[in-house]
Amino acid sequence: MPTFDSGAYFLTTLIPISTAPIFEESGGSASPAHALRKRLSLLPRGERSPFARSSRNHFARFVVIDDVAYNGREQPNTLLVAAAPALSIDQKYKDMLNPVIAQPQDRLSCPFLFFSADFDAASGADSERDAYLRDLWIRSEAELKDIFKYCLGFEARVTDAASFAKYIADCQIETTMPFHDYWLDGVPADQLPNLSLQKLGLVGLGILAAVAALVYFWLLPAFLQGFLGALIALVAGVAAAGASIYFYVLDFGKKPFPAAPNSTLPEVLKALYLRREFTRFAIDRQFDAAGSDEASAQSLYDSFKSFIDANKPDDVAEPTQKAGAIGI
Repeated sequence: MPTFDSGAYFLTTLIPISTAPIFEESGGSASPAHALRKRLSLLPRGERSPFARSSRNHFARFVVIDDVAYNGREQPNTLLVAAAPALSIDQKYKDMLNPVIAQPQDRLSCPFLFFSADFDAASGADSERDAYLRDLWIRSEAELKDIFKYCLGFEARVTDAASFAKYIADCQIETTMPFHDYWLDGVPADQLPNLSLQKLGLVGLGILAAVAALVYFWLLPAFLQGFLGALIALVAGVAAAGASIYFYVLDFGKKPFPAAPNSTLPEVLKALYLRREFTRFAIDRQFDAAGSDEASAQSLYDSFKSFIDANKPDDVAEPTQKAGAIGI
């Protein structure tokens, strides 16, 4: 389930942008896509970002997509091109081989706004996504209206937090490549989803026996119930068992990894804060750390105790780094 993994929900949406021109008070006009780009360029970054008001949001991104990229002509087999005049092949395929005749190109019917967000979630349920979007609307309604008002149907459909969540959910597409880097050393084997090969083998044998018996005793006519019938039933059973195991393994592979320890946004912000503060502490106390006398040791001990008391490593809430802050 690529949309949810390691305790994070990866929301990906493509939202159609209106194509009706915007008429300004000065008498000029602009396209909604151009106006949206301008609005996004003015969106506050860092600690002033509307997404920094959420205690769950790790990343958020907006991209205006005017059209799909053209990767060039589909290159045919050169030997087939040379032999085409002598071959009886469809004229449509001959045209595709002809470099003078243009090939079909994929085009978008309108510009799209790509909106993605990675946020803490307990599961990949729709309720988790909707709760995040409702909270985002409550915290940043004004900024979100200024962005999404250029999108098709937004102003007619969205009136509150619930309708905003529904509008975004209707534009959601599957996330196929989520980014999550908090399992630095990989997931421990004892926390991975458990696939019992023994149980899988027993299930496969059970399906094989059941399908083979069904085919042999119920589906085959009486004159085939012999060696040939047994062979047919066995082949059918093996095929059914193999297909069942194949689809089971595919479904098992979609199971998400468990959440990494200390990987929620408040915990990550606390870790970043402690790293910065401890780096400053280590630089400032170098002379005490280098000393070999008892006074230096006691001074370092007292300073470290003061550091712990002031920065409260076990308290995720405070003091901590502000959401959206970048760098040191």
